Amino acid sequence: MKTKGWQKVFTFTLIQHIKTKSFIIGTIIVCLLVALLTAGINILPGLLSGEEEVIGGETTTQSSPDAVYIYDNCGIFLDEDIASLTAMGVKIAQTELSADDMLDKLITSSNEAMISISEITSENIVVGYNVKTYYAPDTDSEAVDYISMAASQMVDYRNMMNAGVSAENYAATQRYVSTSKITAGTDEWNIFESAINYFVPIVVSLVLFMLIFVYGQTVAQSIATEKTSRVMELLLTSVRPLAVVIGKVMAMGIISLAQFILIGVVGAVSFMATASFGIGGEIMDMLNSTEALTGEGAEIAEAIGNTLGSISPLSIVLIFVIFILGFLFYALIAALAGASVSRMEDLAQAMQPLSFLGVVGMYLAYFPVIFNIDSMESGAATVNPVQIFSYYCPVSSPFALPSALLLGTMDMVQCIIAVLILAVFVVLIAMVVAKVYEMIILHNGNLIKFKDIIRMATRK
Repeated sequence: MKTKGWQKVFTFTLIQHIKTKSFIIGTIIVCLLVALLTAGINILPGLLSGEEEVIGGETTTQSSPDAVYIYDNCGIFLDEDIASLTAMGVKIAQTELSADDMLDKLITSSNEAMISISEITSENIVVGYNVKTYYAPDTDSEAVDYISMAASQMVDYRNMMNAGVSAENYAATQRYVSTSKITAGTDEWNIFESAINYFVPIVVSLVLFMLIFVYGQTVAQSIATEKTSRVMELLLTSVRPLAVVIGKVMAMGIISLAQFILIGVVGAVSFMATASFGIGGEIMDMLNSTEALTGEGAEIAEAIGNTLGSISPLSIVLIFVIFILGFLFYALIAALAGASVSRMEDLAQAMQPLSFLGVVGMYLAYFPVIFNIDSMESGAATVNPVQIFSYYCPVSSPFALPSALLLGTMDMVQCIIAVLILAVFVVLIAMVVAKVYEMIILHNGNLIKFKDIIRMATRK
């Protein structure tokens, strides 16, 4: 049999690659970077922001100026309003300085602010209130924005109370209003759903491109190294040429899949370990909350549920199958590229057609999403013809199908058809490799061009 002995090549390649220092160090570095990045995404937003924000109806404390002085020139603030501001984290301070003197003091002070409240009148009739917030030059402007907004809300609340509006009726006037424009005949998306549907295909296609393409290049480099160092000639004394490529491709496929899972596990563990310290925990609490969510919290929960709620165990299995098929598709082509060179210096040139093919596939996977941004902003869950083509084209489907499964833009039947098409092309590529590989593996001399390989494959 032409494939006899592939197990020996598989075992040899697997052990040799895992034992290399570059693989071990590279894996450790990537895992550390993923762990730090995931932890940073969780923790950094809370560290960099000193504001008190409301997520899913719960408040988070943030820094305030060291002292905030209030000059209520119209007597609208009550003691309970001051207490409410204090409870929100605003550090109210007392002073005997006049407003003008305090304003002069702020110019040279550090981390202080002053709120001035005055009436706006027209023909001796109060028509509104003016809330001005002055702050020292080194004070965090975002914290000042929060204080100004809180004071304005307090003035609005107290004005309504003074007008005889009950607290219950005032609360009814503060109900959240969501607006959107929707193309007729399409599913409705809020802004968070649009963001998820925009970024997930880009991130997924880039990650899969790097994994599939990098490991595919490793296959080519391994074959080219052994061929140029004459190791291949010794190897071929005990196994057939086709067994070499099958063993190497399968070994690198197992290695890439295992490393991919390891990196994913490290990222998940890092996320769970740091969730309680940052935004990850807030999102998890929000999604697990038994209380009714309001405002942005409700929209975020709805967006995650609508866009990622269609994920099933079958979807996860299909994503792994797509990854393996995509790797085989590009790795088999890379094996031909590695076998076509007689010098390592020629490997980069031999890989150019594969590089072009991979870049085209990646662009097909996420460029249609970028061009479809207008429809996303209008709440239209549309899939344009180029996207559909990217799902069924074997060059791009390894990068496009996983995000389609995650986001539910393809039903399961369509996805299975696309996977079968990819599998058929993998078999066709394998048949080409089986026909051509033995002709070129022992070739020494000038670089065999891609068109020459195609000619060999079509020769009867």
